[in-house]
Amino acid sequence: MATPRHLPLGERLLILRATDKFREWHSLDDKRVCVLCDKTFSGRQVEMTLDRFGQVELHCPTEGCKGGPGKWVYPGNPLVSEIAYRDWQRALEERNSDSASTQLSSAA
Repeated sequence: MATPRHLPLGERLLILRATDKFREWHSLDDKRVCVLCDKTFSGRQVEMTLDRFGQVELHCPTEGCKGGPGKWVYPGNPLVSEIAYRDWQRALEERNSDSASTQLSSAA
């Protein structure tokens, strides 16, 4: 795997956003924790390489760690992304709303 040329910071952020399908990156200062090596790092530290097809791959910055975006979690809320958490909350609200409607119609 080849290392891409030096990337400007704005381009690094765009690559993180496009390549990490699991979590959102708002800035290069956003933190993640690798569940394989337990290292906390920022978007600035993420290793970026090119695969044989010229696609960028993201890697944990810890030497020897094989962790990629699927193995990174948010610090403090490690197992649930904010998107998944909002979806979960919305599903609960819809369920509560549906059961309230059912209770009202069965009471009538």
